[in-house]
Amino acid sequence: MKRKEIVLIKETRQNEFVKKVMDTIAPYITLKASDKVAIKIDLSGSREIYSNTHYETVESLICYLKDHFDVSDISVIEGSDGAYYSGKTTWDIFYKFRYKEVELNGAKLVNLDELPHEHEMNVYTISGMKTVKYAKFDADYTITVVPPKTHNIFPVALSIPNIIGYVRPEDRTLMYGAPAAEMRKISFSTSDKLPQLIVNAGKNFAGLFRELQPSLTLIDGLYGMEGKGPIKGSPVFHGFAIASEDTVLADSLTTYIMGFDVDEISYIYYAYREGLGNNRWQNVIGVDPPVVKFPYRPHPFYPRQKLWRNINNNRRDNKPHGSNKHYKTQDRREHDRNDR
Repeated sequence: MKRKEIVLIKETRQNEFVKKVMDTIAPYITLKASDKVAIKIDLSGSREIYSNTHYETVESLICYLKDHFDVSDISVIEGSDGAYYSGKTTWDIFYKFRYKEVELNGAKLVNLDELPHEHEMNVYTISGMKTVKYAKFDADYTITVVPPKTHNIFPVALSIPNIIGYVRPEDRTLMYGAPAAEMRKISFSTSDKLPQLIVNAGKNFAGLFRELQPSLTLIDGLYGMEGKGPIKGSPVFHGFAIASEDTVLADSLTTYIMGFDVDEISYIYYAYREGLGNNRWQNVIGVDPPVVKFPYRPHPFYPRQKLWRNINNNRRDNKPHGSNKHYKTQDRREHDRNDR
């Protein structure tokens, strides 16, 4: 497949963050002034700041698109997972996290939950094949903006899982491999069903990603979340950003930056197998990845999350980029002293 460029920058200043990464990726992207642009954000937390796309990043991105690309038609879109599971609406989460203010910058705010979910896809579940419905948003160029974080099903949740916002809220649990009633019965710490869930979820997200691929992926790594992500973890002040028109590649490099093995992420594995992007990087523009690498504390379920690779001998021949198996708290302290 044709290789697309990938950019990695290191920056800890919020006011310089977006400009620096966009200045670096701008020569390599296909965005035009006449494009109708959608910025797909991640609001998976109803209360948790660090599980969500930061408003300041989106505000800066809107201004950058207007000033440097002369784009005039910009929408910020989301169907909040956190809203649905907390009994709120996506509008509630928009307002709570200041997103109503994007309209002051000339952008439109779109609640994906209110769009018709006219499209269907069959998904794998532990109860057999099911059907989910999802919406599409009419845009010429879609930018997905997500923070890096750990997850209770996948070791990391990045850009590809962010497409959950397009799915009809009551169908979202199916994307993770089980009906809602059955999911509630599963103990992730002990159940032998977890590996199969991870296989199912990886296939499901790769399948939906084929239909809803963004044009540009921006990993907002100014802050991340470690431990009990995607909503109950601890914040990490990391100070990096990744941008690429290859979402699989962006998620793969971010996985490595967070200290995990790319081959342990089922949705990356299946997206790569489907030919939807690269999972190995070359000639990264910007800083050298090991300079930015900072091992995140994994979710407590992490040892069991890796067992999915034993199902149907789902292994890759490629050499892994990295692993978290030697992670120690002492390593993190040394990183803090030497690189902060």
